[in-house]
Amino acid sequence: MSLTEILRSAMARSKTLDSCKEEKTVDSADTPELEGADQYTLNDVALKTAAAIQQWCETDDLDSGETSANRLMALIVGIADINKDGDITDDEADLLDMALNAAWDYLASKGADEEDIGALLNDWDDDAADRIRDLVTSALPDGDDAASDDLNSFVFGVSQEPALDAVYRNKVAIRGGKKVRIHKRISGTVHLSAKQKVAVRKMLMKSHSSTAQMHRMKSVRVRGQFGMKV
Repeated sequence: MSLTEILRSAMARSKTLDSCKEEKTVDSADTPELEGADQYTLNDVALKTAAAIQQWCETDDLDSGETSANRLMALIVGIADINKDGDITDDEADLLDMALNAAWDYLASKGADEEDIGALLNDWDDDAADRIRDLVTSALPDGDDAASDDLNSFVFGVSQEPALDAVYRNKVAIRGGKKVRIHKRISGTVHLSAKQKVAVRKMLMKSHSSTAQMHRMKSVRVRGQFGMKV
């Protein structure tokens, strides 16, 4: 086959692929199911959020004047503030909304009171932070492997939908006649202290360690065996 024929064949394949992509885009616009990239983002935010709360529960190095609520907020900000410049853009604020709602789900799964969760994640109430931190700390498993299993169970648990599906579809939970989701955004400028930045790095290592990734792939395979989305 000549070079010209090879190039023509490659162009033909490229047009076929483009056509398939266009058809998929049109079809996907009519379905409520999440696209792969969207689901990856949701799962990634959920993993980092749960890891942030685990890291928060291990906190023993608060700065002078820093509260437990301040530290959790710093860890949540660290999930979305990619360049760590302290300025929260609109896109980063959207990620923070996802993280806050994931935090609500994770704290609730550990038995935290809904009113305390609302006070913490909407108003960063110090008393609620202390109560929730004590409760969640007592509920967390011991050991790195168990902690990784806990993260993966939260996001990829066979018995539940992937975390944040409801958030992505803009559903708000109503419990006891009350709206119990996030109604305040983190925005503006949030500068992290040196200790807070260290805590963020530890949180990221916790959610993306080799052990966590190994367990995560196992969870993905199990979901696939049950015919569930990953």
